[in-house]
Amino acid sequence: MENILAHINRQQEKIKENIEEIRQKLSKIDKPIFIELIGTPKSGKTTLLKCIEKLFNENGITCEAKQETAEYNPIQDKDTEEYNIWMFMEIMKNISADTSNSKPRIIIYDRGMLDRIPWLDIAVGDKSIPMADNIYLKQLFHTKFFQKYRPLAYNLMTSPEISIKRKGKEGRLVNRKVLSKLNEYLTIEEDYMKKLASKYTTIQTDSYQGNIQTFIIDMTEKITKDIKEKIKEIVRENTEGERPSGTER
Repeated sequence: MENILAHINRQQEKIKENIEEIRQKLSKIDKPIFIELIGTPKSGKTTLLKCIEKLFNENGITCEAKQETAEYNPIQDKDTEEYNIWMFMEIMKNISADTSNSKPRIIIYDRGMLDRIPWLDIAVGDKSIPMADNIYLKQLFHTKFFQKYRPLAYNLMTSPEISIKRKGKEGRLVNRKVLSKLNEYLTIEEDYMKKLASKYTTIQTDSYQGNIQTFIIDMTEKITKDIKEKIKEIVRENTEGERPSGTER
């Protein structure tokens, strides 16, 4: 117990340092920083998002949390191409609105664009979307517009057994067949998604079963550290871009 408490205390100190640096330097950049939480259902994404959003806003850091689009999709039949197209385009629309506003802030997507990639693969497999249309949709990831997004992406993966245990029972999506296929595609598509992200991290969350506090603390330390480093990177790029031609670095 003492070791766990010591670990939590160390992580909390790191988080405090990261938050303070983010608070001081966020205003120095000229665009938002995007975070995307993807992965297996019941892996802790939404709980983590709410905790991070609260932490930032309580410390004077503007943070916007984007609701998972599946929660308000008006199309009832999820096994249709229309459902998948709506999901894809709705997220693109939201990203377009967010990138048009250069106000420095943190924007967290609960299942954003990268998360659609493995789900599109599943949709092709169950024939709810043609392979040709899947190919067309994925081409949008390579547009100049999408380069403005490039999130810090966190793939939270949980085994089907743990996911179902956390859910309490199997359902339409939270069942062994779908979850196994999703985790398979998350692994297959990892290299592709890494190219689309500013930074991509996979975290296996099974080991946190029964210890949600440590999970939240560890992930918050990881994410705040990455944001801190991302701000430094953007400031450095802006400074180098303003340097007169021929000036020595």
